[in-house]
Amino acid sequence: MEMNKNNLKVKRYIEQANKYIKEGEKELKEDNLLQASEKYWGAAAQMVKAWAESLEMRHNGHAWLFEGVSKLSLQTNDPLIKKQFLMAGMLHTNFYEGWLTKDEVETAASEIKAFCDKIKEIIKK
Repeated sequence: MEMNKNNLKVKRYIEQANKYIKEGEKELKEDNLLQASEKYWGAAAQMVKAWAESLEMRHNGHAWLFEGVSKLSLQTNDPLIKKQFLMAGMLHTNFYEGWLTKDEVETAASEIKAFCDKIKEIIKK
């Protein structure tokens, strides 16, 4: 199957999300909680962009990412999608504020990994 321009963008967003997860894992192991937080946020955001791109929807700006996830959560009848993305947003805030403990970042990171896997499956359908 030949990849069109849209499919290539989707693939790049997914690859970037995977890269951020690996970097987040490394940062977490090294107790760099701020950097780990931002990497996991980035992974979640890239996956939302991949989903939007797969449907040829716009995906610019933080507000749209949250709006898009709300739509996806409703469409799939899966409220966990929205909750997991809200955790990603919390990690993004932590990058600037630094108030989460390592346990809290690890908990959120686990949810973000599950979120990314779920979005990959949705895109494949």
